[in-house]
Amino acid sequence: MNLLSGRKRLSGLCLSIVLGAVMIVSGCGTSAPGLVDRLSAGEVKDMQQPIPDAQIKYNKDKIFHVLGGWPKPPLYQGNPFGSGGTGDTNNRYMFEGLFFFIRSMNNVYNRLAESSEDTEQTTTVHLHQNVKWHDGAPFTSKDVWAYYRLNNGAEVTKYLTSIETPDDYTIVFHWMNPAPYPELRKLLLAQDLQGQVPYHIYKKYVDKADALLKEAKPLTDKSKDGPFNLDITDELSKKIALNWNEFTRAGPKIPVGTGPYKFEKVTTTDMLLDKFEDYWRPDAVHFDKIWIKNVPELSAQYALVKAGKLDWYDGTPPKDILESLLKQNKDLVHYRMYDPASVGLMYNIRNKPFDNLKFRQALTYVLDKKKLREIGNFYGQEYPKISMTGIMPSSLDQEVDKSVLDQMTDYTTNLDKAAELLKEIGWTKGSDGLWHDPEGKVPSFIIGAPNNWAPGVNSAQIAAEQFTKFGIPTKLKAVDSTIYFSNADKGQYDMSMDWVDVSWGFQNPWSSMRVLFWQGTKTKVGFPNVKKKDADGNEVDTGKLDLKLKGIDGKEYDIDQEMKRFPYVQDEQERRKIIDNLAWIANENCWGVNFFQNATGAWMNTKTMSGDFPMMDQIVQYNRDMPLATDPDEQLAITHLNHGFNSTYMPEEYWPR
Repeated sequence: MNLLSGRKRLSGLCLSIVLGAVMIVSGCGTSAPGLVDRLSAGEVKDMQQPIPDAQIKYNKDKIFHVLGGWPKPPLYQGNPFGSGGTGDTNNRYMFEGLFFFIRSMNNVYNRLAESSEDTEQTTTVHLHQNVKWHDGAPFTSKDVWAYYRLNNGAEVTKYLTSIETPDDYTIVFHWMNPAPYPELRKLLLAQDLQGQVPYHIYKKYVDKADALLKEAKPLTDKSKDGPFNLDITDELSKKIALNWNEFTRAGPKIPVGTGPYKFEKVTTTDMLLDKFEDYWRPDAVHFDKIWIKNVPELSAQYALVKAGKLDWYDGTPPKDILESLLKQNKDLVHYRMYDPASVGLMYNIRNKPFDNLKFRQALTYVLDKKKLREIGNFYGQEYPKISMTGIMPSSLDQEVDKSVLDQMTDYTTNLDKAAELLKEIGWTKGSDGLWHDPEGKVPSFIIGAPNNWAPGVNSAQIAAEQFTKFGIPTKLKAVDSTIYFSNADKGQYDMSMDWVDVSWGFQNPWSSMRVLFWQGTKTKVGFPNVKKKDADGNEVDTGKLDLKLKGIDGKEYDIDQEMKRFPYVQDEQERRKIIDNLAWIANENCWGVNFFQNATGAWMNTKTMSGDFPMMDQIVQYNRDMPLATDPDEQLAITHLNHGFNSTYMPEEYWPR
């Protein structure tokens, strides 16, 4: 599928809801028939066709109004890698990559890459030849090479040996032997915005980074990894870091990218981007300007949505607010979609009695997930049978074999089962209605949560109440996020709230398993690491996972080794077996509880925008509050609408009205 041939949206994450808001389009707010009325009057075809400039009625200035955030001037500068960057929202309009992917659907599209092909050890990318930087310089393969030599901490460099540029419009990525399987190679490349390091601007720092990397020797220790299979010593690492820090302070004053919009001006509250007249695909850009306004307060954002002063808005607010917005503005349509992340609780296995599997399972049987979901995210989806699998629940049927799912322990709420498990490990329930541990004590527990995360805090409070009602006293401790994450990673809470079964990058089971076994979930659960002796005989934590557990077949598996070998397994069925096993192990060991999969959304202002909106035949039926789609094509179309799930700009099939 070509980059701009489908419905698309912009990059970011679930953080889009905390960004800003924008100003009014020409004519917004005047009374006119609402969307349902217009559809009933037979205007569907008119809405789905491009409107000639002379007939544009409400958005005469052809300005697209969205939300954003950026470092406040005078801190604002043009280096996207500098302190605070150039703004997470506007990056998607000014900068591009070779490819981009839809985070929740795993679809990869060409962007600056015109085409690509794989051999056993290489991926060759051919660039569009009419791409220019905003300052007029041509975009070439040297710029892609520069991106990775300077930004050598990018994940994909751990799987590469070198990058070759045989001509200005060809890049050859040489993979390690064995190489990751082809689909994963494309995803690893697609997560980067390679059009961010113009070589002609940053030549000094790129050449210095290249020279430093050439000082390194090839890796011989297979337990280590480094950029381009190089052994970066501590001394060399310091020099590379120093060069990087100098680069991040090097400017320029305004961003220089290859995207469809270029920087025009910025203030504390407003940013204006202008259409790049030399953009390599001008027919795909229908708006002349993008006006972004920074309004962090949610109440102010909702007021702007209600008033019709936004053309596009990401996020699904609480049910009462959502219904109010739709009621008060008949031009809005809200599309719901699965977020590739779930709200959940993690047990700290460093603390007793959470090191006991049956105790963790008992707590899990206590929880009523329906109530947790209703208070945390009304539009989310709970999955009563699972504890935590490492995979987005809505993808389990596609990623894990049915026979494996059928053999997983069912954790549907069962208070009798919870009591039975506690008794098996020596707990007793007293006449006071409280559970006493084997020593006769009544312990109390703490759930930690970041206080600025409403879904987590609200559902954690209900979980604490459910545990307490069952006879296990539990309290919520909500603290500032700057404190919470450090405390949780150090094991200072009995249970911690966070996103679980989540993929922060591309939607691939291995990507989400990394969060469980190598990243955020690992540190909060407290998985053990491999310890080694240093030269002085002192024990040193290597940071490498030390977890060996029995799989569904009864064999013991080294989880770290299974995770490490997955990218290089070329056979799809063998990769599926690895994921089957890891998901089963996660569920059986019950290291946490998936409360519910989050649901988010996208708002479209149909008064100021026209185009091929999804599910038009159902908008009247659902009165513009569209349910979670079940048809795969509709799911993809709707997912393209959410700016938080990809790294593209305004879809080409939407025009000013």
